[in-house]
Amino acid sequence: MKAASSQTVPTGDGWVAEIKWDGIRVMVDVRDGELALWSSNGRLVTSSFPDLAPLTKAVPLNATLDGEIVAFDGDRPSFGKLQRRIHVEQPSAALLAEVPVALVLFDLLRLDGQPLLELGYADRRRLLDDLLETGDRWMISPYTVDGGQELLAVAEQRDLEGVVVKRVDSRYHPGTRSKSWLKIKVRRRQEFVVGGWLEGQGGLAGRLGSLIVGVWDGEDFVMAGRVGSGLTDAERRRLDAILTECPEPPFTEVPPLDKIPHWVEPTAVVEVEFSEWPPDGMLRHPVYCGIRVDRDPADVIRE
Repeated sequence: MKAASSQTVPTGDGWVAEIKWDGIRVMVDVRDGELALWSSNGRLVTSSFPDLAPLTKAVPLNATLDGEIVAFDGDRPSFGKLQRRIHVEQPSAALLAEVPVALVLFDLLRLDGQPLLELGYADRRRLLDDLLETGDRWMISPYTVDGGQELLAVAEQRDLEGVVVKRVDSRYHPGTRSKSWLKIKVRRRQEFVVGGWLEGQGGLAGRLGSLIVGVWDGEDFVMAGRVGSGLTDAERRRLDAILTECPEPPFTEVPPLDKIPHWVEPTAVVEVEFSEWPPDGMLRHPVYCGIRVDRDPADVIRE
C-alpha cells in the first residue's frame, strides 16, 4: 500500500503521523524460521541483507510485515549511504561492518496464517507492538496521534525526508496508492524513470554525463528534465550496468537537446531532489540521489 502525496498535514485524532524513513520499502516474511525480504516491485532481496536474519528468532509466529530498510549516518537515515548495500547480493563481512542496516517496521499484514488486511491501522499496529520487541537491527516505527504538524517541524529541523500520516481506521490495500495514507515531504524529492543520457565533457567525454528522466502520465512517458549533479563515478558504473540502449526515444515528445542523446529502455528508477518543477517546464536544480531498486517504473508519476 502506497501513500498519496500531500502539501498539507491533516489534523484530528483520526490520524497518526510517523517519520518518513529514507530507505527501501520491503515486505518481510517470517515463516518456519526462515526470512524472506521482498522489495515493493517484487524483487527478492534477502541475500543482500544477511545481517537481518536474526529477526526470525525475535518473531515468535509466522508473520508478514511491512517496513523499510535504512542505513544511518549518525542518528539520521542516509539513502546515499544505503546505495552501497542495495546493489550487492552477497555483501562481504567488511561491507556489513562498514554499512550496517536497520529494519524499521510499521505494519503487520498476516499473523499465524491469518490475514489482517481488513483490520484498521491502529489495530494492526497494536498487534505489531505486541508481537515484536526492538532489537539491535530492527525497531517499530514510533507514531503520534494528531501530531503530524509538530512531527513535520521536527523532520525539517533534523533534515529528514518528511512524514507519513495515516488514518487510524485505514485498511490495507496492497498495490494501491491510497489517500488514507499521505506523505508530506520536507524537500522536493521523488522518483523518476531514466529514458536516456547525455555524454559529459572533459574527463567525462564519451561517458555518461547526465541522465534524461521522466514520469508516466497515463499512457504518455513525459520528459521531466536532465540531472547530472550528484552523479559519482561509482553511480555511473552502476547505471552503466543496468541501462539498456534502444534506437528510439521512449518519451512521447522530445524537446530540443543540445547534444545527441543515448536513448535507453525506461526500466531504471532513480531518486532526484530538486528546487522546483514548473507545471509546463523541466526540473530546476536537480540533484541525483541514487537508484531505486524497490520501485516499479510503471508506477512512477508526478507526485
